[in-house]
Amino acid sequence: MDKKPHPQNARAAILKDILTGISICLVIVSITLYVPLLGFLMAMMLPMPVLFYRLKLGRTMGAIIATAVLGIIATASGDLSIDTLFYGGLLLTGFMIGECMERNFSIVATGLHTTVTTLGLCFFIVLAHTTFSGKAILPIVSAYVGANLDLTMELYSNMGIPRENVAVIAQSMDTIQYVLVRVLPSLFISMLLVVIWSNILFIKKILIKKGIHLKALAQLNRWKAPEHLVWLVIAFGIGLVLPMKTFKIISLNVLISLMPVYFFQGIAIVSFFFEKKNFPKGLKIFLYSIIALQQIFLLVVVGLGFFDTWINFRKNKAADETVK
Repeated sequence: MDKKPHPQNARAAILKDILTGISICLVIVSITLYVPLLGFLMAMMLPMPVLFYRLKLGRTMGAIIATAVLGIIATASGDLSIDTLFYGGLLLTGFMIGECMERNFSIVATGLHTTVTTLGLCFFIVLAHTTFSGKAILPIVSAYVGANLDLTMELYSNMGIPRENVAVIAQSMDTIQYVLVRVLPSLFISMLLVVIWSNILFIKKILIKKGIHLKALAQLNRWKAPEHLVWLVIAFGIGLVLPMKTFKIISLNVLISLMPVYFFQGIAIVSFFFEKKNFPKGLKIFLYSIIALQQIFLLVVVGLGFFDTWINFRKNKAADETVK
């Protein structure tokens, strides 16, 4: 008969897990701040410790880890900044993925619930802050984008990019800032979808190693987006060529938001054929790296996902069943 762990030992183990989760999160945040080249990639991994310990320790302990990390970040920054909100959104993302997984939500439902909850709460906080401070949202966002563009230009200069190229970018800075501010909602949605997708893939591998197999995570390489989404792409694609400026901006935001969805479907097709042809692991890593680094291949994968609606590249009974 197995002995139950002593309550004191169990509490010590939980405390150790909480401190480990907090420490890992803070290390990731530090890397994003002090190693710019790795910043975005590491930021994508910030939800993972919260997600892992949310599943391992439960809702309360997962919330304690996320809250403690956010509290430390807010205290260090000294103010409610967009960066603090950004990190808070990523921490909430990990917590929400864990919530959805524990409730056996489908992949689509997990992505939808997590995205709506995270962006909805962040928007509410920004709205409340601007209301009480008497500041407008657009100038705050515009100033934030401008500051980050200046940092990017400084980074380009330090990387040894030819001065002529840097000068060309600098001349277009106002236009770039204008466009970025107006497509920021879709960029946040796209980024969040990619973060959710990446963390689900990582947590799947971790769970499989521990012998845990969730039905919602099975056969991800046969996943297909809801077919009606393709008509949104067509409709708003037409909207881009219409002479109405406002509708063009709306159309561009919708199309950018939907691109990750078709990228996921396209990469599922690629994974399906890698599995079918039994590609070696090293070759798969190499090809995935090329897709991640070369924009042309990213667009090809998006195209695969989009046209799969009609062509059905994975033509077999298992592939025809949409994983919801």
